Amino acid sequence: MAESGRRERKRQEKLDHIAQTAFGLFEAHGFDAVTMEQIAAEADVAKGTLYSHFPVKEAVLARWIHMQLEQDLEQLLPLCQAEGSFKRGMRRLLDASASGLEQHREYLLPYLRYRFVNVGQPHADENDARSDLVRAFLALITAGQKSGELRSAQPAARLALFFHFLYLAALMRWLMDQKADLHDELAAVLDLFLKGSRSSKS
Repeated sequence: MAESGRRERKRQEKLDHIAQTAFGLFEAHGFDAVTMEQIAAEADVAKGTLYSHFPVKEAVLARWIHMQLEQDLEQLLPLCQAEGSFKRGMRRLLDASASGLEQHREYLLPYLRYRFVNVGQPHADENDARSDLVRAFLALITAGQKSGELRSAQPAARLALFFHFLYLAALMRWLMDQKADLHDELAAVLDLFLKGSRSSKS
């Protein structure tokens, strides 16, 4: 068991090394210009090894983004939970997310295309399970239901998934509209989630 755990840790470290190396190349030369062969050479791994873990360079990019997300959530989620309410905690999480994404806007379209095209694929699910925002949404929604701030008619896991869909839609709108502000887009998502679209007259 210990040996198996050690091998898995080494495997994860290798994947992180490849992703970190690839991102350095993306920053230096631009995402479109970098090839899988360059990534393999710079990371000092065989091309076959690279392709066995990452079928396309978008998968390497996804690994890097999820590495950063995992690191950020480790520090950020406890702060959001300490806000004492779902609305304040989620607003803090969304504002931090927007600030981070604004710094890497050029990578989001290839990343999102990869995510949508590979929904349910094992190589994509491995990264998703590691650091997906859904787990942070789930933690805050679960706490909100326990406190009575959110209704419990729907399972927290389902609501977290629905919130994630709204979050991704806000990202797409921001990417398509140069005048859009991501902080405002995500604030609108939170408002819609909390209030719905029902008229005050109904």
